[in-house]
Amino acid sequence: MTIDPQYSSRLPVAAITGEVNASLRRNPRLVVTAPPGSGKSTLLPLTILQDLPCGRLVMLEPRRAAARQIAMRLAEMIGEKPGETVGYRMRFESRASEATRLEVVTEGVMERMLIDNPTLEGISAVIFDEFHERSLTADLSLALTLEAQRQLRDDLRIIIMSATIDADEICRGLDAPLIQAQGKLFDVKVINGDDFDPRDCVQTVVSAVRRALREQTGDILTFLPGQGEILRCAEILRENGIDADILPLYGLLSPQEQQRALDPGSGTRRRIILATPIAETSLTIRGITTVVDSGLYRTVRYNTATGLGYLVTERISLDMAAQRTGRAGRLSEGVCYRLWSRAAEHRMDPCRKPEILDADLCGMMLDIAAWGGNTAENLPWLTPPPKGHIAEARRLLTMLGAIDNNGTITPHGRLMASLPCHPRIANMLVTAADDSLRALAADIAAILEEKDPINDENDADINTRIDVLRRKRRQGCSGVWKRIESIAAQYRRMGRCREDNSPVAPDDTGRLIACAYPERIAMQAPDGSFILRSGGESVHIGQNDDLAACAFLAIASMGRRAYLASTLSREAVAAMATERTNVMWNSREKRVIARRELALGALLIDSRPLDNPDRSEITAAICRAAVKEGLSMFDFGDEVQRLQLRIATAAAWHPEMRLPDVSTASLIASASQWLPMYLGRATTAQELKKIDICAVISGSVGYELMAEVDCIAPTHVKLPCGRNARIDYRVGAELPVVSARLQDCFGLMDTPRLDGGRRPVLMELLSPGFKPVQLTQDLRGFWATTYFEVRKELRRRYPKHRWPDNPAEL
Repeated sequence: MTIDPQYSSRLPVAAITGEVNASLRRNPRLVVTAPPGSGKSTLLPLTILQDLPCGRLVMLEPRRAAARQIAMRLAEMIGEKPGETVGYRMRFESRASEATRLEVVTEGVMERMLIDNPTLEGISAVIFDEFHERSLTADLSLALTLEAQRQLRDDLRIIIMSATIDADEICRGLDAPLIQAQGKLFDVKVINGDDFDPRDCVQTVVSAVRRALREQTGDILTFLPGQGEILRCAEILRENGIDADILPLYGLLSPQEQQRALDPGSGTRRRIILATPIAETSLTIRGITTVVDSGLYRTVRYNTATGLGYLVTERISLDMAAQRTGRAGRLSEGVCYRLWSRAAEHRMDPCRKPEILDADLCGMMLDIAAWGGNTAENLPWLTPPPKGHIAEARRLLTMLGAIDNNGTITPHGRLMASLPCHPRIANMLVTAADDSLRALAADIAAILEEKDPINDENDADINTRIDVLRRKRRQGCSGVWKRIESIAAQYRRMGRCREDNSPVAPDDTGRLIACAYPERIAMQAPDGSFILRSGGESVHIGQNDDLAACAFLAIASMGRRAYLASTLSREAVAAMATERTNVMWNSREKRVIARRELALGALLIDSRPLDNPDRSEITAAICRAAVKEGLSMFDFGDEVQRLQLRIATAAAWHPEMRLPDVSTASLIASASQWLPMYLGRATTAQELKKIDICAVISGSVGYELMAEVDCIAPTHVKLPCGRNARIDYRVGAELPVVSARLQDCFGLMDTPRLDGGRRPVLMELLSPGFKPVQLTQDLRGFWATTYFEVRKELRRRYPKHRWPDNPAEL
């Protein structure tokens, strides 16, 4: 393989090729930065390939047009055609052979390559070009490649390349050296405009293009957010009689149409290239001296309503603006018209955010499972994905049947992973039993990817949209329906089926939506709302919508309301449901009830009484209920409370005894530990109240400790009259209290003491009418002094009672 000297000598990266190869002999990873147009994506891969002793070199390009164009340029540089030493592969297009050693691939192909060949056997080096774009697929491919290198392939070399990237952060993350090419772009004069409403994008761009045509020479590259704006802009420019070739450039164009925009013009007629961000990087378009930048781009965001990605138009970041501006200075000095004010740049993000932080990770997690992993968290991520997003993706994949509870891919999941689409759509296509159902699945998926083309709040039925699509397809689609049909055609190719324009059976639609959105099967509630299978949440249908009369729905798009849904028959729901035994405590009836239920998640489809349920299930149901309703289920009367207070008092006096917590809250919380031993055949609150809670408490304390408690904190004090006075252990009181009539205490000269004589009680002395007359801890002092004053009053009020002069006398 010989590189044409005209490339190897004049491209700026020629100065670092030797350093790059020397570094790769010593290091398994390398980061290379070089200015746009310096030969980073062309000369450098060829010189790396020359230095490889064996094996293939794979270069990942984020965009199809760039991958094709770069592969063609690489082949041209060595005097060959694509498919020989240099080839390329992308979705629905391939130019590679057994002889190919340098293969330029797009992101989806790289993912599939890693899944089919996890160790990348036969590949000696992988280049991640234009890595600054930080797509989810590129981050995943890098993580899997690093894992292969770490586990089995220490001979594998990984090269990260970009013109605009935070090289220091990447080098730290990869533990890789940095090599920088010193090439320089030509100067580009930047002309800022005024801020505009994104809805006025097309007219603003048209005005800027006309200005550039008047003020500049050479060809013009114009950046617009998407295909729709490009086509409208081209139409207006042609209607205005612009004397130039107007060439669209976006991803869905045929390779031939894309090449038309990329090829240099004749030089006799100016060209206006209307492009999406597809033209930001890698591609050098000869003749371009002027850039018109709308400052907008279209990106995918995760839509919680549909569970799929959706396109939004957003302001570009500063690094994207720099990339676009540089397109005007690749081959000569140029001019860039930025259609925003300088002040707006202070509000722009410095660089684009890695997609992995915001994206739906369901497809990524399925690819990891297909690759052979079930612990995504342990992969060597440059930017780790959020743990919550990983958990949500696992939950959905498990529900779709793609992975098992351990995260291992199932045979069904492997079929899903073989399709280049979101797992929800893949499940629809894989589950569809025949061509007509797969064609219907394709139509459903296409409608979901576009904004609702009908948007009627009184008609949420997706079948209405499908019927219109099929009618338009027979007659010839235009506008939004043409875009939807284009997407449907792609899905039909995935499902290997032909279009079907026959009338739709709504239940077929419902079953397919249920395959993609199993958590959104819904059942009508008594109030007219619909309860979701996933967790019992409710959504609403417009009152005037025909779907409001359905018993079951499968919902594809929703917020607080269901937007795109289809009826689902009870038979279809029952086929997905499982039969279960439900033994539970009925709070209203205060008893255990047992039923045989047919349920789908939170939806109860059918229920009937169950005779003779298993006793263990009854016990479990009562234990579960006790945690919430124990106070109403058991008798925590005065006797129980007095025992709890005695034990708590002993525990406070003697922490070394390590007495258990026997408070009511603790007993209720631990019901599952003690209740089975005392439950017997009880199934009602009336029967449960017969359980001796004092025995439960004594059992939990133990015989020996309970005996110590009785000595430390007894229940009663014996009075000289022969009566037993109860000791009250009160919450928050410093001392236990003994309440007794004064006459019953004659002969008791000293205050009773507890805990081996260490703690006195508080004597509450009562009148014959049981009214308090004195509180004292010093009974002997009371008899000697205060007693005689109290006696005067009591004698007057209770003259028939004995009031001795000497209280020591009984």
